Parts: sequence; C-alpha cells; structure tokens
Amino acid sequence: MIFSSLVVVVPELLPVPPVKGGAVEHWVDEASRHMKATGCRLAIVSRPAGAEGYDGVEYIGIPWTKTERFFNRIKERVTWKNPLRYLAKIQNVYSYGQRVAKAVYDFDVVYLHNEPNILLFLSKRPRQKIVLHMHNDHLSIRLFRPFYRLALAKVDRVICVSDYIRRQAVSHFPEYADKFCVVFNATNPDVFKPYGDEASRQFEGVIQIDPSMKYLLYVGRLNPVKGVHVLIEAFREVHRRMPNVRLIITGSSFFGGAAKTAYEQQLVDLAEPINNAIVFTGYLPHEKLKYLYSIVDLIVLPSVWQDPCPLVVLEAMSSGTCLVSTAVGGVPEVMRSGQTGVLVEPDNADILAEAICNTLGDAEGRCEMEINAREKIIKGYTWNRLVGELNSIFGSLK
Repeated sequence: MIFSSLVVVVPELLPVPPVKGGAVEHWVDEASRHMKATGCRLAIVSRPAGAEGYDGVEYIGIPWTKTERFFNRIKERVTWKNPLRYLAKIQNVYSYGQRVAKAVYDFDVVYLHNEPNILLFLSKRPRQKIVLHMHNDHLSIRLFRPFYRLALAKVDRVICVSDYIRRQAVSHFPEYADKFCVVFNATNPDVFKPYGDEASRQFEGVIQIDPSMKYLLYVGRLNPVKGVHVLIEAFREVHRRMPNVRLIITGSSFFGGAAKTAYEQQLVDLAEPINNAIVFTGYLPHEKLKYLYSIVDLIVLPSVWQDPCPLVVLEAMSSGTCLVSTAVGGVPEVMRSGQTGVLVEPDNADILAEAICNTLGDAEGRCEMEINAREKIIKGYTWNRLVGELNSIFGSLK
C-alpha cells in the first residue's frame, strides 16, 4: 500500500461494532476485521457503540446531540412520503457530517459508506484520497443530484455493490464514469452454513419448530419496498395448497430498537386470517439469524424495488437453504435461476406463490440448487476476496 492511514465512515444512524444491527455496519465490521491485517492505521467513524471492537482498529464515536435525537424521532414516526422525514434526514446529516469532517482530516484515505451527502462537508487535503462505497442507489435521487454532482468532484473512486448500481450512477453522472467500479458483497461461509440439529437446539424457547411442518423465512427490514405484504398475500395461497407450511418473518422497520410503524401493523392485519401459520419474530441479531437460515426449508426475498445486492442473498446461498427471490436490481448478477436459486418477477403474489409451492415440492431440485449456491459463495464471495479487491483499488489511487 502507498498510504499509512485509512478511516472508514458509516452513515449517521447506527454504530460500529454493529450492536444495533445494520447491513452497512455489519459489512464494515466484518471488512475491518480482515483489513486490519494490512498494517496501516485503521479507524472507523460512527455513532458510539458502547462495546469493544477489534484490536488494531480505532473507533471514533460521534455522539448524538439532543437536536439530532429530536429529529431522528420525527424521522422514525413519519412515512417515506412525508417531507418532514427528509428535513430530519438533512438536519442530522448536516450535524453529523460537520463533526465527521474534523475527525477524518488527518487520514490519508477517507472511505465513506453509502452517504454521499457527507462529501459536502469534507475539505480534501492535498494528496488525501476519498473513496465512496455505494450500497444503495442513493445517487439517483433527483432532488440531491445537483449537490452530488459537486460532491463527486472530490471523489477518487466510487465503488458499487452491483453493476446495476454502477449503471444507474453513470446514467446520471456520465462525466464521472471512469470513477465508478463494482466490488460485489461478501459473506462468511464459516458462519452462514448448514448447522443441522444444532440450529434446532439454538431456537428452543425462541420459536417452536415442528418437524412435521415446512418453514419459509423472510429476513430484512419491514418496509413497503421489501414486499413483505406481497409475500403474505402469496403465503395465503401457499397455505391453502400446502397447509403444513409456516412462514417466519424476521426483522423490524429499521434494525434493532426501531419504532413500530404503520406498515408493520398493516402486515399484522394482513396476516390475521392465517395468523396461526405466521410468526413475527421482530429483529434478531446475526448470532441467531445464522441458525434460523439453516433451520428453515426455504428463504424468500420478495423485494418490489430494485434491491442493489442484499446481503440476505449471499447469507441464504451460503447457509445451504434454497432462496426464492424477485429478479430485481443486482440480485440476478449473483443468482442464476434454476441453478443457484429461483428468480421470479416482482410484485406478483400469484407467481411468487407458484414458485414457492413448486420449489417446496421438488426436494431433489432444491437440494441441487442449495449445493450449487453454497459452492458459488465459497469460490467467489468471501471476505478475503472482497478485501483483496479493496486493497487493489486503494493501492491504485494516485
């Protein structure tokens, strides 16, 4: 490497170590565990976690202010369509970003995750490099594009988690096309793997697993774009045709400690006619999720938006449990339908129900896809591969 210090910055809401969950925060936590072996000074800027992290990694906490907490409570309680949500977001990013800029000033490389607005607050030193890593399609938001066009001038490289994200960004910012590249996400196949009987023991007293039943699992945020309402509608038909099937829905509106939303209540109401066959677990930490992935018969990702490259896909494929997913965003770049899982069109409960029933009814085909999927993860989607690609990118910065 040609630099001696690197600081990783996550968005303004959740801490690292990821004691409250968060996909980006888990990503950064796991990547830092491998990156610390490179020998450079490595730091992470986030909200204070109040927990011990890895030796060899500095943790720089940006405490919440009273004003930030006030606006965050507003943001949690209003829908995505309410302008107050965006006002609250802008206020908290502004407050957080100003303090982040001071914390990262002396580092050789600033590695910013998923929050391009923070670029607006960074004063780039001579020879300092800035890398932006986009886990979502935030750069396409029309309202902020004029600001992002200015902010991207500061960036040396933009890493995207899928080619879908890269193509979207380049379509809006063609003048920066040469800055964009793709580094696919990763998972740990030694953590997300088939656990056999151990998985059942881990869930004694948490979820009653009946060996005579088959189980579907949804993991993720309970948000309209994730399509959980479509899954429940599809499950009504699945349960009618296969009464011994149960559905487990795991997650909350926004990871650990999130406020309950109107959409979550809508899901409960939608499930009411067959609530004896549906279990809402709420948010579960990764330590429990790894067993839940292993214990079920089928994992379902019903997203109705262009999901960029959700970690759930890689975790499911690694776990040895077959995945049925909508063919959205970057998902088809990782999965091959009929080979490593099943892909269906989004926002269609009938087609989703048919795919679930067909996959549950084909034990041999399901087993073959599970084996292929896990082999694919082991060969190409590990953290060693990902960090090797990151080191090549950082080393090429001039």
